[in-house]
Amino acid sequence: MISCNTSEPWRPMGHVLDLYVLPVVCVIGLMLNMACLFVFTRRRSHPLVPALIVLSVCDSLQLLISLFVLYLPALHDHLEMDMFGTVGQIAYIATGALAGGLLASNCASIWTMCYISIQRHRAIISPLSTVTNRRSGIWALICIAVAALLFNAPVWFEFSWHVDEVLTDAGEKRLFLFHTPSALAQSVTYRFVNRQVLYPIAVYIGPLVLISVLNLRILTHIFSASKTMVQSIGYQRRMEKEKRAIWLLISIVLFFFLCHTGGLIIRFVDHRKYGEEPCFVFAKDFINFLFNINSFVNPMLYFFFTKQFKDLRVSFTFLKRDSPSRLLQTTWLESGNRNNSITKRLLSRLSSRSVISRSKSSTSNQI
Repeated sequence: MISCNTSEPWRPMGHVLDLYVLPVVCVIGLMLNMACLFVFTRRRSHPLVPALIVLSVCDSLQLLISLFVLYLPALHDHLEMDMFGTVGQIAYIATGALAGGLLASNCASIWTMCYISIQRHRAIISPLSTVTNRRSGIWALICIAVAALLFNAPVWFEFSWHVDEVLTDAGEKRLFLFHTPSALAQSVTYRFVNRQVLYPIAVYIGPLVLISVLNLRILTHIFSASKTMVQSIGYQRRMEKEKRAIWLLISIVLFFFLCHTGGLIIRFVDHRKYGEEPCFVFAKDFINFLFNINSFVNPMLYFFFTKQFKDLRVSFTFLKRDSPSRLLQTTWLESGNRNNSITKRLLSRLSSRSVISRSKSSTSNQI
């Protein structure tokens, strides 16, 4: 009978997972995300690409930091290396210095997904509202990254650092940098507010509700518009791209919550009571592994739902041929907003201006 208190089979399973499967997933996933970044930097004209670049950067950081925060301590533990050796020192520094960055990359990922949902919702439901400066979107992504760092900044204050002189297995004396839980980390109020209230709401429940509602509205609008409007071939192609973009975002979100739900549940477990149980240690290792599976899968989703990145190609040559009234009319018809009086007045003014300009040019030609 399997027991949580015995090392079998939890310890051998953790050995295989931490030393063999995890580094392979991290290295291959890092290569896939770097390949996506290379493609995205060559498709920067598409409005979705800057956000996808941020997601790929976050996934790359997640995989890279995991090699230091997860793999090195596991290597040091399973191979029973010198506690005060070089690997042990690097593992101590990595777990204390990079833990906040690992959580910040997760926060930035899910908040960027929320930003993508809001932008696509505006573009589909109210197209004229998206006629803004491109730099505003870049600044919004920068603010998301800064907010993720600030939100997880207290993690760095959960460690108290000190240097001691230690004796290695080889009998050598050396200085060793330790970190221990600080007074903040031991505070019951802090653990409750940060781990069981703020983080679940800001990183899991809130984004899940927001993304679900916005994407359901987008899909409903697209399907209803496809039944009631006269559609050109170009319009149908654009709507198919929008559908694929929505399904891409939905698939990313589903994988995110499937792979991160364990991290939410384990926050409500008393680590001081069950932290040393072999089954609990394996559960934490498996949850951390799922985090990296999410970053490993995302590049494949980008590739699949953008038709091998073909949907990210944007051509602006039509802007030189079409008149302003034609461009605005196309946007208005696609939005299905036939009762918008402001749009109608804009169309009539632009159409009248184009008629006047054509009449003047024809008069000059006759003269």
